[in-house]
Amino acid sequence: MNRPTIHDVAREARVSLATVDRVLNNRGGVAAKSLEKVHRAVDKTGYVRDQFAANLSRGRGYRFTFLLPAGQSAFVQNLTAAITVESLRMRKDRITVDVRSSKTFDPAAQVAALRRIDPDQTDCAAVMVSDVAPVRAELARLRAAGVRILSLVSDVAVGSRDVYVGPDNEVGGRIAGSFMGRFMRNPTGAVLVIAGSLAARDHAQRLLGFRQVLAAEFPGLSLLPVVEGFDDPKRIAALAAQAMADAPLMGIYAIGAGNAGLLSAMGQTNSVFRPVTILHELTDTTRTGLRDNLFDLVIDQDPARAITRAMTIMRDLADGQTVTPDRGDIPLNIFIKENVQ
Repeated sequence: MNRPTIHDVAREARVSLATVDRVLNNRGGVAAKSLEKVHRAVDKTGYVRDQFAANLSRGRGYRFTFLLPAGQSAFVQNLTAAITVESLRMRKDRITVDVRSSKTFDPAAQVAALRRIDPDQTDCAAVMVSDVAPVRAELARLRAAGVRILSLVSDVAVGSRDVYVGPDNEVGGRIAGSFMGRFMRNPTGAVLVIAGSLAARDHAQRLLGFRQVLAAEFPGLSLLPVVEGFDDPKRIAALAAQAMADAPLMGIYAIGAGNAGLLSAMGQTNSVFRPVTILHELTDTTRTGLRDNLFDLVIDQDPARAITRAMTIMRDLADGQTVTPDRGDIPLNIFIKENVQ
């Protein structure tokens, strides 16, 4: 059987093609009675709208904006590269992508960057931002202006976005806690946690999961006060070196980026005993640390997969389709020396 067309809908509803077009494209100006007729006809005929054809006929494409942290983080560079690849792959869908940045872990800079997004030129924005009140207010303003919001990698409050694409970061922290204790013959002593910023929800969630596992399964391990490295390699190198000089450490859990600094500190320590070290994201730096026996385990999310999922969902959001909140789950992978390439 042939697929039902807009002509079939118009014939069933006994209205003009122009009326059906206005209803399907939410243009307004249609009487309630005619609106109801068209919806009933769509249900009865089984008509499924070809969004790509509709966009093509109106000369309309998709306008997406990505707001990512600035700087030279290898993970963000991988995300940016994945956006370029996926944009080329989806070029046939008439997608225009604008990649922007704001200072890492700086809510004021993020607010300023969000204010520069023009709702009239943006269908959907994917953002990696801090989960703080001023940022949430700007996200709400954009949503009220018609921009659909996707939180990427690090979530924000549910009311501030339409959908989240990224891993379960609390689970990531629980994985880190579980392996931290298992890697130790006698899990007793101090553990240092280096976060990027606890204003980032992914870092706060990882810390929560890590704490939960240590408290429940390895009560002999005690957390030192959490330090924030702001993904700055020099700062992280100094923090790690100082902590290892102050007292024997059983473990180090690095929640964020800037791990070249941690690699440097681990390589320069004169201690015979090396703490168990667990990090996030597989990059050239963390690969080197695993191969050189300076790092023990890396918990990785696949940036390319995240971007593919994100852009598919952004297109659905722009088309007004219903998107379930759990569509963006990204699995976590475990790497140790033996399986890293």
